[in-house]
Amino acid sequence: MLAGSLVLALTVLGFTGWLHYHEIQGWPEEGPTDDLSDRYLHRRRRTRRRVHGLLLLCSVLIAVAGFAGPGPVWIGCWMTVILTLFVIILLALIDAMRTHRYMRERMPVISKQFFDDNNDR
Repeated sequence: MLAGSLVLALTVLGFTGWLHYHEIQGWPEEGPTDDLSDRYLHRRRRTRRRVHGLLLLCSVLIAVAGFAGPGPVWIGCWMTVILTLFVIILLALIDAMRTHRYMRERMPVISKQFFDDNNDR
């Protein structure tokens, strides 16, 4: 059980590091930004840093549960992991709603740019 917990904890930790690295460096699809995009990206980064912290907490709790073995500490750690993952899902839903609202506000600008580029050709 210890080995499985450590593998899972390291996997979650590695995934968290990968997500955090790409959030800091920027994703390849992100292009030039304006004021609306800057506000959206600032909020998104702040929320995603919180998610990365929660994933780090899950990784630590999984490792602690593995070292503790079956018993009350193990149950407490895994219950906390479950609740933390639930919070992460709620934060992801909020992020999806924020992204939808951003894209709805951004669509007229994107359409205008697209049609202006096609008229120039």
